[in-house]
Amino acid sequence: MSMPVVSIVGRVNVGKSTLFNRIVGGRAAIVDQSPGVTRDRNIAVASWGGKSFYVVDTGGLAPGSEDPMQASIERQIGMAVAESDVLVLVVDAQVGIHPADSAVADLVRRSGLPVLLVANKIDNPGQFALAAEFFGLGIGKPWPVSAAHGTGSGDLLDALVALLPEAPEPEGDELRLAVVGRPNVGKSSLVNRLCGEERNIVDARPGTTRDSTDTVVEHGGRKVRIIDTAGLRRRNRDMEDVEYYSVLRTWKSLDRGDVVIVMLDGQEGLTHQDLRIIGRAWEGGKGVLIVVNKLDLGLARKQWLDDVLERFPAARWIPVSFVSALEGTGVGRLLPMVIRIGDRRGASIQTAELNKVLRIAVAKAQPPSPGGKPLRLFYATQVAKSPPRIAIFVNRPDLVPENYRRYLENSLHEALSLKGVPLRISYRKREH
Repeated sequence: MSMPVVSIVGRVNVGKSTLFNRIVGGRAAIVDQSPGVTRDRNIAVASWGGKSFYVVDTGGLAPGSEDPMQASIERQIGMAVAESDVLVLVVDAQVGIHPADSAVADLVRRSGLPVLLVANKIDNPGQFALAAEFFGLGIGKPWPVSAAHGTGSGDLLDALVALLPEAPEPEGDELRLAVVGRPNVGKSSLVNRLCGEERNIVDARPGTTRDSTDTVVEHGGRKVRIIDTAGLRRRNRDMEDVEYYSVLRTWKSLDRGDVVIVMLDGQEGLTHQDLRIIGRAWEGGKGVLIVVNKLDLGLARKQWLDDVLERFPAARWIPVSFVSALEGTGVGRLLPMVIRIGDRRGASIQTAELNKVLRIAVAKAQPPSPGGKPLRLFYATQVAKSPPRIAIFVNRPDLVPENYRRYLENSLHEALSLKGVPLRISYRKREH
């Protein structure tokens, strides 16, 4: 299921971007002493205590400001709240309660969401008492933190992940299919074809579909939940707020899918953003099917296949289909392919079959002996599925060179018929 969303809100210049960087573990946001420097919005994935979640850094709120950017910032804070599972309200402990803090606290209270109040800029234990004033905001305990130096951040993150919702259990054997891609590549037209009805508005203007929507269909006795998403567009300073949050919804929809159709525009060629979407789905362990649309307008299939493979080598294990969503050409093949990919992604591989494949691969190409030390592969076993994860037991895991790892991965991928399914292989030590 999709990862939960944590949004950081607060007035200008209280250290939201610094806290964002502290949580995500890098300098992903601009940090500057000038008020209101956060104009671009930032989204990143963070992990703590075994849980992963999105973190959204919002612009600073300054009620009553004459800055023309404030109306946009206030809108995007409201939309961040609408997309969030937990809110983090940041205040400046050195300044004390500011009228704008009260305004943001009122917004947070009305959301009804779980909230953590962070009293920032407390650089040493002697300043902890400064946090007490913020009980006056009426939204709970203030957490004394120095986002710049990390003081108190571990305790804050422990409290944060405790508030994150648990992922719901999937419904029976229902297969979840996410249809993602850049704006105006024909996603809604494709979903209409798959569903057999005009359930989405189809419009030539980019960004017509703002939200992710679900429809359940049956094919061959299998239920498939189709998740249609807003178009994914590269972030930029002039992006409408609503389009920016459609990016977050798209990543969340991709997370929800067991299988992802990445839809490309056959008339525009492969873009960097297309590659980013494919990579995100593949590295995320999803089943992946690439669908190149607008076959009715003519396209060079071989050139497309060569370009995809050259720019994303793992695509040798990803099926590519060419369709016309407008006319329906090729669409009938897609759901059977999706179901096949989903079944293989969640399948249990018999240990005997797996070791037979491993023995054949080793017989064809013996493992090297780096530095004259013999490398011995004993056996393999599946340790997880969705996607399949294989552990290979060897005498010296550190001696398995990268080129031989790739060889084994390719051999297993092919022999186990895992087209469209990422395979994860780990090497574990065993003496004999």
